[in-house]
Amino acid sequence: MEQVKQELIETGRKMYARGWIVAAEGNLSCRIAPDRILATASGVCKGEMGEDDLVLIDSNGLVLEGNRKPSTEIAMHLEVYRERPEVQAVVHAHPPYVLALSLTGINLDRPYLPESVLVLGKVPFVPYARPSTQQVAESIRPFIHQTDVLVLHRHGSLTVGKSLTGAFRKLEYLEHTAYVVWLARQVGHPNPMPAEEVREVLKLRKSVY
Repeated sequence: MEQVKQELIETGRKMYARGWIVAAEGNLSCRIAPDRILATASGVCKGEMGEDDLVLIDSNGLVLEGNRKPSTEIAMHLEVYRERPEVQAVVHAHPPYVLALSLTGINLDRPYLPESVLVLGKVPFVPYARPSTQQVAESIRPFIHQTDVLVLHRHGSLTVGKSLTGAFRKLEYLEHTAYVVWLARQVGHPNPMPAEEVREVLKLRKSVY
């Protein structure tokens, strides 16, 4: 568990340093056993996080170890773990380019870049749900079986993976794609890849990635 703690701390610091979260925004978790989840505590700046800012909870959100409350968005994490038994890590961030595009209704679920097709796959646009409420967990339920990457309207992103590194890298690809789309829109209208090429890239996704 000590290694997982250090991975959570380091990942939180990376997210903060890259401007994908500010102040106490964002939350991370890792499943370390079928009924044990290590998660960031509520109200913690992820750029200054230490081991005391992590809590061990069960699948119902009950704190087993730690002196803090779990993140106010823990219900969203627990929803993912319930619906996706193979998922071992969940990352929620507020990446600014993803957020900016979501505010203007620009959907990242179009195949603009081959890398995003390979790594991200589908990127559903989840309707707005009030942060820190059960609404958020309910809002992702129709989508989380389709993909590892969600854009939460006005709320940021949710990425999941079989490891914390995998979930983080999907966040990285998502924000990079949003940045490229934003840049492209400054000079014109970005065109998605041709359908035939998307089909070929998806074959690669299945066979290689």
